[in-house]
Amino acid sequence: MSKYFYSPSLHTFLVDGIHPKRPGDSVPISYQDYSYLLAKQSEGLQIVFDSETKQPVARLAPGTSKPEQLQSLYRQKNSEINTACENAIIGGFWSPALGAPHQYPSKLDDQLNLTSVILQGFDSPYGCRDEAGVKELRQHTAKQLRQVSEDFTTFKMELLQRANVLKQRLDHALAHGDLNAMEVVTWESLQS
Repeated sequence: MSKYFYSPSLHTFLVDGIHPKRPGDSVPISYQDYSYLLAKQSEGLQIVFDSETKQPVARLAPGTSKPEQLQSLYRQKNSEINTACENAIIGGFWSPALGAPHQYPSKLDDQLNLTSVILQGFDSPYGCRDEAGVKELRQHTAKQLRQVSEDFTTFKMELLQRANVLKQRLDHALAHGDLNAMEVVTWESLQS
């Protein structure tokens, strides 16, 4: 696996194996940070070295106009909201379908598996965790499986509505040129 670096003196990324000789100021960065910063660079942000954190960060280029700042932040915030919403949806949910709350997985494969089991219309064992975190295949009736699906749909719709409220706030801030209002919009800023 390659190792990634950022060199403040060269203002560039370096990859071990491609760049065996690196300046002494090169700092290691994770693949996730490398990918994130490249994506931000492609969105028009500038990669600079933050002397406090000793890491590269994405920032608006000096002299960026307010409309450009608004558009850039708007895209960034929309992307963050989409990612947070998706992560929440696939992070699992709770359902009392078995009489007590159980946590069910909700990655895309899990959603497809639940739909398939429900379409069969039979009682079936289905994987979930109890409140102690013990994961087992537990017997569910067809009615209980439908209840799990309904609970997931409710859970998912609440998350999508939360994302929509946040995006409406971003739209309002963009329309009114309010950079400060846009900056405070985060997934966490709207309590569920």
